Amino acid sequence: MLTMKKTFVLPFVMAVLILITACSGRSEAPEAVQPAGSGSGSEYPIQTDTELTYWLLTQTTLKPGINDIPFYQEWQKRIGVPIRFSEISSAQAKEAFSVMLSSGALTDIIEYNWLTGLPGGPEKALKDGYILRLNDLIDQYAPNLKKYLQEHPDIDKLVKTDNGDYYAFPFLKEGGMTTQWSGPVLRKDWLQELNLDVPATIGEWHKVLTAFKEQKGARAPLTFNSQSNALQGFLDGAFIGAFGVIRDFYVEDGKVQYGPLQPGYRQFLETMNAWYKEGLLDPNFSQNDRKMQDANIMTGASGATFSSGANIDKWEAALAAGHPQAAFVFAPYPVLNKGETPKFGQEAWLYGAEASAAVSATSKHPELAVQVLDYAYGEEGYLLFNYGTEGQSYTMQDGKPEVTGLITQNPDNLSYLEALTLYTHTVNPGPYVESKELIGKLALTNEDHNYDHWKTDNLKHVLPPVSITAEESGEYARIMADINTLVDETTLKIILGTVSADDAYRKFTDQLEQLGIGRALEIQQAAYERFLSR
Repeated sequence: MLTMKKTFVLPFVMAVLILITACSGRSEAPEAVQPAGSGSGSEYPIQTDTELTYWLLTQTTLKPGINDIPFYQEWQKRIGVPIRFSEISSAQAKEAFSVMLSSGALTDIIEYNWLTGLPGGPEKALKDGYILRLNDLIDQYAPNLKKYLQEHPDIDKLVKTDNGDYYAFPFLKEGGMTTQWSGPVLRKDWLQELNLDVPATIGEWHKVLTAFKEQKGARAPLTFNSQSNALQGFLDGAFIGAFGVIRDFYVEDGKVQYGPLQPGYRQFLETMNAWYKEGLLDPNFSQNDRKMQDANIMTGASGATFSSGANIDKWEAALAAGHPQAAFVFAPYPVLNKGETPKFGQEAWLYGAEASAAVSATSKHPELAVQVLDYAYGEEGYLLFNYGTEGQSYTMQDGKPEVTGLITQNPDNLSYLEALTLYTHTVNPGPYVESKELIGKLALTNEDHNYDHWKTDNLKHVLPPVSITAEESGEYARIMADINTLVDETTLKIILGTVSADDAYRKFTDQLEQLGIGRALEIQQAAYERFLSR
């Protein structure tokens, strides 16, 4: 088994090194680039033959490569700068990123989660010489982003380090459904047939799931997509949040807490173990990918899940032929007692650290890279990244952009989201500002599909984008590597019933202390206090 793994990884690593070296092996001298000016966008296209290299995750499988995507063709035409892309699949991203950093052969622009995607975060990336401090470059060559941050001081606070260093062109959100898009979902027709209300408490959920199992024959009444993590269904606060905790650090009255240390975490584990024994949880909840989640919902094996609203149209369409009455309804995040406000749930900060674009410290053209990235934060760039090309994917109606039939009724039979993936950037994270209005229209709400049902107090408690100091990063990474392994293993064992909660939890908290959770809490508390002082 080990030999097979080595055989697979080595060619992959060599291929990545060759790709990066090819992208970075330029010998031309740095060129002088004039400042972009007022930020109106009129300075584009930039007149240059210089090619930039750009590392990012694959944007879609609908086209052979990124240069075949109409949005990227139009963007390069608008900015006037040719770009050579290095595309990496999400499954290979973490390994490929590590290989690139260790090789020293960095592309000009690297799109990644610089906040949590590498130990030590942006401060260590700056200190180790992987990426450039952007303060002076933004001041001189990025008038659009500079203006946006000046006008949004709350976001400005989120996108820099404790030292005040800007390290990437950020993925920003405007609020609304750009920051909150997932929550509990149930079969509305099943609830009506069984004369049940939409559940709000853990007790009501138990009653509903039991009815789904016993009266609808659901073999997996509550299912999850656990493709990225065995506990993914619980990580955004669904069900676990009812007990006042999450499986992570959070803030309570100004003090950083760690969920698995709290009594509520044990209550959550015992409840989920009981549900698992009763057959209310999908027996494969820790292994399901999106296809399995879809299959469970569309075959009637499951009647409840945690999902984004975008999946519901797909499920209803699949069920329409055999079950035309099939419909779904959003449920609030569960609480223990009727009338309580849910403490945790899926809700992002306005700065999405994922897919933010840094300029590598080895780039020979940092000024040009900054100008290229700044385009997205101006008015013209905002429209391109969110709506695409005027006259093609949108038109202006009463001074506002409206998507065309190319998006809503695509002639190639692409879905709404697939068409947006090709002609805009809005379906994918990246270095731009995501439109609240557009995303809101993508998810037109009614009484059943009302995103307000998923409102919680999440942002009052989850940690903001704090940063660990470069000096503390190594120690913190070592502590949390062992702790995360222990927490995930123990959580699954207790839910699945392979160990008893009484025996396991007593040892569990002792082990957390031995592994250094106290020191990790100190580091996070200090990071949180530094954030508040920014």
